[in-house]
Amino acid sequence: MILTVTPNPALDLAGVVDEILSDEKNYVQDETRHPGGNGINAAQVIARLGVQVSATGFLGGGTGQEIRSLLDAESVPHQFIPIEGHTRTSVTVSNRKTHRQTRLSFQGPDISRAEAKKLEILVSRLRPPAILVIGGSLPGKYLPANIVSLAKQARSRSVSVFVDVPGKLLAPMVSAGPHLVKPNLSEFCDLIQKKVETTEEVLKEARSLLSLKRIPILCVSSVQGGALFVTPQGAWFGRGPRVRAMSSVGAGDSMVGAMTAQIWKEKLILRSGIDLNALEVKAETVFRWGLAAAMATVITPGTQLGTRNQIEAFLEKIEITRINVAGKSRQRRGRRGSQ
Repeated sequence: MILTVTPNPALDLAGVVDEILSDEKNYVQDETRHPGGNGINAAQVIARLGVQVSATGFLGGGTGQEIRSLLDAESVPHQFIPIEGHTRTSVTVSNRKTHRQTRLSFQGPDISRAEAKKLEILVSRLRPPAILVIGGSLPGKYLPANIVSLAKQARSRSVSVFVDVPGKLLAPMVSAGPHLVKPNLSEFCDLIQKKVETTEEVLKEARSLLSLKRIPILCVSSVQGGALFVTPQGAWFGRGPRVRAMSSVGAGDSMVGAMTAQIWKEKLILRSGIDLNALEVKAETVFRWGLAAAMATVITPGTQLGTRNQIEAFLEKIEITRINVAGKSRQRRGRRGSQ
């Protein structure tokens, strides 16, 4: 069972303008509406890759109901906690001329103690082997301690916990002992409280963090045009081909979703956690699917996510290099792994 938790979902509105002028009415064209939030995006990708998943979090008001309807239309199972407040809206406007994006993300509703408790009860029903994916920001009055407690309780029941949260939440979430953490470079710097840029610098800090916190998988994106995938057994650097990027919204979430789906397909989740011996063999495959999913989303406009066909089309184009302790590397390309 895979359950994704999005504490602060959003109805993602996206559109295109020819230009944005201050103090003027800017008319937006090509409007799209999609369910949004890290965990929800991950759940959609997991479902598109044919793996059973359920999405949860807090939803309220008309926007919350629209998100439910949109997920129903895509046949993504969900069990959201109803709340008194109204689910937020996020707006992404793409400039047709510059291909740059402007994003407006609202804070979100307040969550009562009773509503938070209902989510806790729902998550407590998970039994191993299972994965709990926690993604995104927190709504009002839902504290970091709440989400950390959720992760710790899951870990205490031998449920594997995967984390994709903003930089300020990473440190407390890492203390909960997750099995997979996926920050981008900026968020990783927030976590280690140090500025790093090169692959070598990131890898050094990543290995130190894995050793200190005993994290089985750390994947850092936006590193010198690619991403790093680090486990206790090894490290891999990967990147996709050059493409015309339409939007970066949801790329990281897609990566988490695809890696989660592949970890489940490869049966790397045991009742005691991740099978580290099997992970060493399958790590490159898991990483490849994650990178392919990110690339598939990058080439889609607005807040749309990559489709399964788009993801599979990128698998052969992903370049992955294994980095060993001595600093030597070995490049591989185009190995798909299991479907």
